[in-house]
Amino acid sequence: MIQPVVIEPLDERALLILFAQLFLLLMTARGLGELARRVELPAVVGELLAGIVLGPSVFGALNPDLFTTIFPQLAGSYHLIEVVSWFGLLMLLIVTGFETDLELIASRARPAALVSAAGIVVPFITGFGLGYVLPSEFLVDEGQRFVFSLFIATAMSISAIPVIAKVLIDMDAIHRDIGQITIAAGMIDDTIGWILLSIVAALAKVGGDASGSAVLGTAGETILLLIVFLGLAFTLGRRLADPIIRWADTAIGGEGGKITILMVLALGVGTITQYIGVEAVLGAFVVGLLIGQVNRFDQATRHVFETMTLSVFAPIFFATAGLRVDLTTLADPALFGAGMIVLGVATFGKFTGAFIGARAAGLSRWEGIAMGAGMNARGAIEIIVATIGLSIGVLTIQMYSIIVMVAIVTSLTAPPLLRVTLGKTELSDAEAERLDQRTSDEQSFLGTINRVLLPTQCSADSLVAAQILGHITRHRDIDITCMYVDQSRSEHTERSGSSVVQRVKNLVQDVVNSNLQRKDNHEDRTQSPGLSANQCLEQVEASLALSDRPNGRVRTTTRRADTSVSDTVLTEAKNRYNLLVLGMSDSPRAISRPLLGTEIDRILQVTPCPVLTVSSNGASNEGSVEALSIRRILLPTVGTQYSRHAAEVAFTIATAQNAIVEVMHVVSRPHAEETLIVPDVSEAIELGEAIVDREAELGRQMGAEVLTHVSVGDRPEHDILTRATNKEIDLIVMGSEIRPTSRRAFLGHRVEHIIENASCPVAVVSSV
Repeated sequence: MIQPVVIEPLDERALLILFAQLFLLLMTARGLGELARRVELPAVVGELLAGIVLGPSVFGALNPDLFTTIFPQLAGSYHLIEVVSWFGLLMLLIVTGFETDLELIASRARPAALVSAAGIVVPFITGFGLGYVLPSEFLVDEGQRFVFSLFIATAMSISAIPVIAKVLIDMDAIHRDIGQITIAAGMIDDTIGWILLSIVAALAKVGGDASGSAVLGTAGETILLLIVFLGLAFTLGRRLADPIIRWADTAIGGEGGKITILMVLALGVGTITQYIGVEAVLGAFVVGLLIGQVNRFDQATRHVFETMTLSVFAPIFFATAGLRVDLTTLADPALFGAGMIVLGVATFGKFTGAFIGARAAGLSRWEGIAMGAGMNARGAIEIIVATIGLSIGVLTIQMYSIIVMVAIVTSLTAPPLLRVTLGKTELSDAEAERLDQRTSDEQSFLGTINRVLLPTQCSADSLVAAQILGHITRHRDIDITCMYVDQSRSEHTERSGSSVVQRVKNLVQDVVNSNLQRKDNHEDRTQSPGLSANQCLEQVEASLALSDRPNGRVRTTTRRADTSVSDTVLTEAKNRYNLLVLGMSDSPRAISRPLLGTEIDRILQVTPCPVLTVSSNGASNEGSVEALSIRRILLPTVGTQYSRHAAEVAFTIATAQNAIVEVMHVVSRPHAEETLIVPDVSEAIELGEAIVDREAELGRQMGAEVLTHVSVGDRPEHDILTRATNKEIDLIVMGSEIRPTSRRAFLGHRVEHIIENASCPVAVVSSV
């Protein structure tokens, strides 16, 4: 039985020192990072300089006593900061994984492999030669010169992927082809570098016996385990990433739950890669890369994680990297001269190797120079390598200082060189189109949607809504929940109440189509006779399938409305859905009440997500599944944000159905009683043409065939309906907003008039 051991907690002084250190590191790193931005340098330059400023090179030289008080030269004190900085390193590698495009890297695998290979071989050869010519005073033991040379060669071969990634992120160049190739080559370099380091460390432990079985066993085991790990990660891991994040989003909830699972995975997989001898950072990168492919880990969640990483933890990591650097030791002429030689050899080897590899891969001269500049950054990774060399007795303190100096200098010179060289590399048409598409996707309305709720009781409207939803999600990784609301228990509960609150609830019950549609003439026409909940849900799934949408991500559920149908739907909608799809009433509109009724208005006012409301207008029958033929779509627009969102929906449906979209804007002409002068609407027409051209450009970018039309009329709703009839329009898609005064959900009588009188289905997007 293990006897319990009482472990004393950190004393108050140790905590005080730790908090003071983190305070100074973060404040200085962020401050110098912002100054670097002001002079048009990446923030990482200032963050790296923070460590130099707070370290023995500046702070320690100016006030040694205060420096040693705040930064005690004790292993325990330094290791506390190091743990925090390692979190920053892991998180930064996760972010790098997010930004890595697997498909692009796969398409550019040859350039990445050539750059990586040449970027390792050339500096390894030059580093090994350097190790053999350095004076013996830089060696711990002259008898271990072979191991020493191997260690120098390994140190010269490694690139600092965190520094490279941070520079590319700061410069908004990580998504460029050259940025992705650099990241891929850097990860290959680092992986091979850590394997080489494990071999050299094993050699040092067996006293330099190159034929020792322990060395071969260690290297072979590491390589074998790495191959197994990568194979499992990109097969089983790729399959598991999606359901794990979906489970986290559903079971735990929200951005916090997904970020928690992300860090759990990163730490767990990082533990595995650390165990096999290839450092935890590789595991974190792989996790970031796999999770970055999961649609449920949306842009908003990434933004939260990236903000915390790049604003807090990464600056602490970069600042901590310079705390051990004492540039004052280079004041010795002999040490300074040796340092310059090592710096020159390191820069020449890495720069030349990457440049040769890039040119061999067919990249341009400036792209090769950019590759050399980026891959030359050594950063904290080489500082870690130097620390390992010092701890295993391969490096002297003088050689340790030189290698650390090389790491810092190359990391500081890489950003400005990259800025200059990247500015000289031209974007190809394909690359420019890809970057534009990525930017468009990140800013798009549909790009933020990954969970959709479709309440239904199998009315014609909800079946048409299901088909339209299928077209929208056809080529997107979006989950759909089809929910049948059983309102059998809500009748008595709602009607029996006599309080003011209960009477208010009575106004919002019994929404038709389970989408909260109204009842007219006290007749419930929402549910098809004889259809059970299961039969209804099967009908809706069949309607979704008419769009050729895979059914693998459709979930069906039944909810019992214990209070009101509206409350039931709203409760479910609050469960982190991005879009609510509703069907309208099929019955004639009562003259004394609004078309949509107070029930749907309430939903649109209270729901936490955008709403797509659909009216079939006789295009389908209740309880039956009939495929809509959508060949022409009319898109009325007024140029607002919600019109833009409706445009995305229309163009997505058009690309799925190979349909034509006509973008229409109606210029309202003042009534005759408003002015005695014939109004000049030429400027309004020009503005209208600009509006439809803007939407048309988006449509063509999305691959849709687009026509434009601008008309002038007294009543825009009549012009829209006339156009829909004359052009034999199959679907009208409109945008809407909630009015802040009346809290009505739609634009007013014009939209309601179109919904009521159109001879084709109408879909209304209410997004803002």
